[in-house]
Amino acid sequence: MYQKWALLFSVLLFWANPQLAQAPSPSSPASQSSDTATDKNFNFIPVPYMDYNRSLGFSLGAVPLAMYHLSKKDTISPSSISGGVGFYSTTQSWFVVQFNRFYFNRDNYRVTLIGGTGNINFQFFLENPISPGYIDYNTVADFVKVEIQRKAYKKLYLGINYSYSKVKTEFEVDNAPPLVDFFNSIGAVASIDTRDNVYYPHKGFISNINYSSFPEFMDNTYVSEKIEFEYNHFYTVGNERDIIATRGYVGMGLGDLQFNQQFVVGRTDIRGYSLGKYRGNQIIALQSEFRYNPFKKLGFVGFCGIASVFGAINEGDDGLILPGMGVGVRYIVFEKNHMNVGLDAAVGKGDWGLYFKIGESF
Repeated sequence: MYQKWALLFSVLLFWANPQLAQAPSPSSPASQSSDTATDKNFNFIPVPYMDYNRSLGFSLGAVPLAMYHLSKKDTISPSSISGGVGFYSTTQSWFVVQFNRFYFNRDNYRVTLIGGTGNINFQFFLENPISPGYIDYNTVADFVKVEIQRKAYKKLYLGINYSYSKVKTEFEVDNAPPLVDFFNSIGAVASIDTRDNVYYPHKGFISNINYSSFPEFMDNTYVSEKIEFEYNHFYTVGNERDIIATRGYVGMGLGDLQFNQQFVVGRTDIRGYSLGKYRGNQIIALQSEFRYNPFKKLGFVGFCGIASVFGAINEGDDGLILPGMGVGVRYIVFEKNHMNVGLDAAVGKGDWGLYFKIGESF
């Protein structure tokens, strides 16, 4: 297991080295592109939502999206975005989320507001000597998160965040009582962002360190901490319209983590796992994606990666290397900012999944 960890960590350090970037020439389209004011100050489009998950089944819904500038005089800040996601699935799962990402004051401030509620029927895999297999569970959740970042120096942003969630989980196991928990976290985030476009970067990188604390004085039943490291780097290739994007992610849970606080392999890290089998108190994931843009509004992606969990809920999954790969299609809904929606299909170790995308995976 430790050899696997060393190998994964070595690859992460290799991917995270900014000197490996091959930036395009100053005359390239990528270097000339920037997310400045659009012809219209407000752009709105409703997008249909369709998804399939081996656990949630087929989902149908809508994704209304709006992009705008908070100030017409501010040509430095990227466009702000507001939107929502609402869906209902064939397993009678449903979720409604409203999200906002505000950029203002010449990009000196970045504010994120997210809130939602839902009822999800999901599952996890439990190894036991009598009858190992998947256990179904239902989660009813309400949550809200606020994050404020301010530019501290050049490309460095520092900020704080707060999140609240109420989660009720019922397992389909005889005599298993429901778990009703409240999570209140306060945290800090540091970001270095050199990307040329926050929605569809052609070059540069973004690095995030996010620390969240669930302290006893905030009435948390489970006193714990979570630390997350992200590093995404972008390189133009070929005709400088196409992009290679790489990502490294490490998540660490410390203290008394509850079931719903654990890291689960799937979606962003790594696509190809939709059954919720691999979960634990720590996770490491590495992936790369090729973004091919042969047409004006239509593009394609191909991706691959590996992940591993530690402190796994099942001892046999601890340190197991989990590969994933797939392909996808993208369609530009906001051309000025190259804001995409799309659909990915991916396969993993004994698993697979389809994923509806708003923007890129990372």
